[in-house]
Amino acid sequence: MHKPTSVSRARAGLYPALLLAITLTACTPDTSASEPPDGSAPTEVPAQAAPAQTPPPDRVLAPPPQSIEVGWTELPGRFSEIGVGGIGEDPSVWALSAERWPGSPEVNYWNGDGWDALGRDAAALAVGPNGYPWIVDSDGRIFEWNGTDWIDRPGSARDIGIGADGSVWIIGTDPAPGGYGIYRWTETSWEQAPGGAVAIDVATQGDAAVGHQSEPWIIDENNRISRWTGSDWSQQPGEARDIGVGRNGAVWIIGTASAPGGHSIATWNGEDWASAPGGAVKISVDANGFPYAVTDDNRLLRGT
Repeated sequence: MHKPTSVSRARAGLYPALLLAITLTACTPDTSASEPPDGSAPTEVPAQAAPAQTPPPDRVLAPPPQSIEVGWTELPGRFSEIGVGGIGEDPSVWALSAERWPGSPEVNYWNGDGWDALGRDAAALAVGPNGYPWIVDSDGRIFEWNGTDWIDRPGSARDIGIGADGSVWIIGTDPAPGGYGIYRWTETSWEQAPGGAVAIDVATQGDAAVGHQSEPWIIDENNRISRWTGSDWSQQPGEARDIGVGRNGAVWIIGTASAPGGHSIATWNGEDWASAPGGAVKISVDANGFPYAVTDDNRLLRGT
């Protein structure tokens, strides 16, 4: 599979079908006229337009793909949730077990050969650029792993997402139009953003004019997809049940159409969603844009 690449709002504008204007060059009319030999009035010759110039093939951009090929490799174990982070070639992969331990699934870390259980239960997780996760437990409490201990953070949440710049966003527990309140971590407290949602993940990109910025993507209770503009939410096409964003900006979703393994899988092509083979119920994306998915029978798949 070709590596999905980052698609910022600046790049998204490159995809309309007609990108190059065709220039019509008009010939300058000949205003001089010769007198006919019979002495009748001179006849003006009408101006002629030059033929339209066809852009060279190498200057015409192809439309974005409507589908993408993905091979899926199954990892050992049975899991209910997946989170992938880190910034290197070797992703930091964390997962929640399919079994409850003791009150909800147990946090596990992939060591390259197998899984290390951390003896901590959780209901949701996200992994930062440092390779360490933040989790939400079955009571909605929020914890950050520092490599040796779990740090208790204030507030309560239902879902959590972390950008490549380390920015942390959560879906809170307070009802709001669209689902539940949306909050950003300020290093000391949670700052509320407008709107409501039920799922979130975070890109780190933005317009070149304002520099890179935290850009979360959300799914609301009606399966609508939106992305943060810096001040409000911009609804995107399609519907989804889960969403994951890689460090390079690649965005993947679990759609709403039924498929073997759960529901449809797709990736953002700059204008719309390009379908991928297979089906799943949960998804996360590594630093290079490759997806990891959990199916409805708790299999963990890695996209290749």
